[in-house]
Amino acid sequence: MKKTLLLLTAFVFTFSLTSCSSDDDNSSQDPFVGTWKYFTYFEDGVEYPLDDCESQDTFVISSNGTFQITRHDEFGGECQIDIQVSGTWENLGNGTYSSTTDGDTYVQNVIFEGNKMFLDDVEDGVTFRDVFVRQ
Repeated sequence: MKKTLLLLTAFVFTFSLTSCSSDDDNSSQDPFVGTWKYFTYFEDGVEYPLDDCESQDTFVISSNGTFQITRHDEFGGECQIDIQVSGTWENLGNGTYSSTTDGDTYVQNVIFEGNKMFLDDVEDGVTFRDVFVRQ
């Protein structure tokens, strides 16, 4: 799962948002923008609930085309920040986003339903789905 989250981070954070004028209203804001909390994930349709520490993972996607992912892990029995990754993102249209971090760009389809965001990926014939909830 952590491998999937890192891949997700790479793709999500590669997006570069086009700038908006200050007179734009929130209705034109990209649905990707916001603070998202990791909720659950699936492998080939089977749900694997997160442990208490993993459920603290977040990513913040800003309207200026930047993002930050914060991952947590247990160290010495305590949940602590493990990794923070920053990058840029871009909406490529039709639910496709790119993210770039450390010079690597990743492209992924994103589905929005209500306050949830679904990120799907296929790796070595296994379909992964990460689910995030808007905060």
